[in-house]
Amino acid sequence: MNYNIDDSKKLRFSFNSGAARADYDQMRPNFVVNDSDRVISGGNPDVKPERAYGVDTYFEWYVKPQGYLMVGLFYKHVEDVLYNQRRTYGLTDLNSGGIDRSDYGYTRIANGGSGRIYGMEAAAQFQLEPWTENLGLPSFMGGFGISANLTLNDSKVEKPAVEGIPARKVRLPGTSDFVYNIGGYYEKYGLSIRLQYQNRSKWLDTVSDTLADAGDTYWDSDDELDFSARYAITKNFEIYFDASNLLNHPGRRFSDPGSLLRASGVQRPTAATRRSSGNASAVAIRAASGSTSDPAEA
Repeated sequence: MNYNIDDSKKLRFSFNSGAARADYDQMRPNFVVNDSDRVISGGNPDVKPERAYGVDTYFEWYVKPQGYLMVGLFYKHVEDVLYNQRRTYGLTDLNSGGIDRSDYGYTRIANGGSGRIYGMEAAAQFQLEPWTENLGLPSFMGGFGISANLTLNDSKVEKPAVEGIPARKVRLPGTSDFVYNIGGYYEKYGLSIRLQYQNRSKWLDTVSDTLADAGDTYWDSDDELDFSARYAITKNFEIYFDASNLLNHPGRRFSDPGSLLRASGVQRPTAATRRSSGNASAVAIRAASGSTSDPAEA
């Protein structure tokens, strides 16, 4: 439902529902064994879709002569939450060639219980174009602009009881408490250049079943600086240049047993072990023919 406050301001209200299914490879019955890392991954054909029911409201202001401001609130109830389950395999059916794989780590997609996520979003975008003449600036500077957005989340979902570990509350997997982006861009004369900085807090990756698995796995807080450029040589041909992770920061994962320990009534240790996943930078140059209506972004 939309309500026009005036010709430049809008209020939007919505009630929504949706479902998210696991990827086919995550549902296909199979086992992948890695003897070097002593891990097994597998599919789960019995996994159910994750369902969500939400409500949100947004205020939008289309600032004259050219600009955009937005702020919004949202709430979602989620059921059968999809998460990456990790536990010790515990069976001997994959043993072969004298190798005992029963104590390998085992991961697969699974359903959790129900939970909720709520929070707020804000965004802004302005371009210099309308003010260049009044400011006495040359016309080419009208292509410069800035954009920024912020999302704040609070989430909690139920992890079902497994092997004597009581049901416990965890974050919604893949969800950070905050994410913000800020960037500058230039768009004029067929040229588009963007420099974008993103920062997000840690987020839950894998949920463990028992204390034998060292705890839930998180991706640590992360910041990245990305660059993208494109130039339309003709209406149907563009040249692109993308560069990711210019800050050269590696992705880091760590295990935190705190939630498992609290659920088990065991005192939490004072430190957790971290491991690095390595550098995540990438650079690509590509040319594409076709419509120029959808810009490429890093």
